[in-house]
Amino acid sequence: MIGQYTTQQWLLYFYVYCFLGWIFESCYVSFRKKQWVNRGFLHGPFLPIYGSGAVMMLFVSEPFKDNLILTYFAGVVGATLLELVTGAAMEALLKVRYWDYSNQKFNYKGYICLSSSVAWGFLTILMNEVFHPAILHVLAIIPKMADEIFVWIVSAGLAVDLCISVRDAIDLRNILVGMENVRKEVVILRKRADVVIAVLDQEWREYVKNHPAVERMDEIGKEIELRLAKMREMAELPRLPEHQKLEMLDMKERIGKLKERNFRLKRKGTGNVRMLIKGNPTMVSPKYTDAFNQLKGYLADFEEKRKGKNNNFLRYCEEWENTLTY
Repeated sequence: MIGQYTTQQWLLYFYVYCFLGWIFESCYVSFRKKQWVNRGFLHGPFLPIYGSGAVMMLFVSEPFKDNLILTYFAGVVGATLLELVTGAAMEALLKVRYWDYSNQKFNYKGYICLSSSVAWGFLTILMNEVFHPAILHVLAIIPKMADEIFVWIVSAGLAVDLCISVRDAIDLRNILVGMENVRKEVVILRKRADVVIAVLDQEWREYVKNHPAVERMDEIGKEIELRLAKMREMAELPRLPEHQKLEMLDMKERIGKLKERNFRLKRKGTGNVRMLIKGNPTMVSPKYTDAFNQLKGYLADFEEKRKGKNNNFLRYCEEWENTLTY
């Protein structure tokens, strides 16, 4: 026994609340998005954060269930700590947040906020007084053997789903880290190109001085194209020393490879990673904001391409795919 229930009973309640939470979240988000959204981290119809929250509320409030005030504060403390630990751990491991309270008043690093903590306390009271008694009444009708079979089957399925979902989340993390590394390398090459061009072109020195470089990948891309055009122009000058021509050609080749790498990384996100992001519309990545926004923009264009609404993007993908070797 753990508290007032056996381990099997706790697992059963966990799965029930995971499923009910998935129904609520998926319907709510789908209504707001005006299209079906399979909400959550997993592929199946379960939201573990709801199941964990419900079980935690029942467990921490058990000693105080005869006192509504103590039940309320037990729920506030328990649920807030669960959100904080889960949010911080997931961001540390996966580099993204699946929820973000940064825009709420009295928040702590976006993981928790006062309004949510207050709501958790009232929800704990509702859990003990309304929801859980109703769930117990329904489950009492089901034979005990059926409960046991259900728990074993769902446990096995959930374990498989969890492994697949963690793999997808790690893929997303690796894509973001890779895109950020590409951005940093391109910034270095941009600075190097400025030095090479400025040695021979006074006007370029003035241009760089009057146009501060930005660090966003989309703007960096435009700046790189401008520098490549200038380098092509200068490489044709007869007076340009051979070693400087070779240096320009080397930079052009390296920039091309980085652009190819960035494209490959974004294309990798069009599979299960795309579904993971789509199922979590509130997901953010504070550490890799630029890369994450760029990836989301690419995936939005990809969705349009799949629907046949963006022929330019379709041609762009086809041209790239014809030049890449997988």
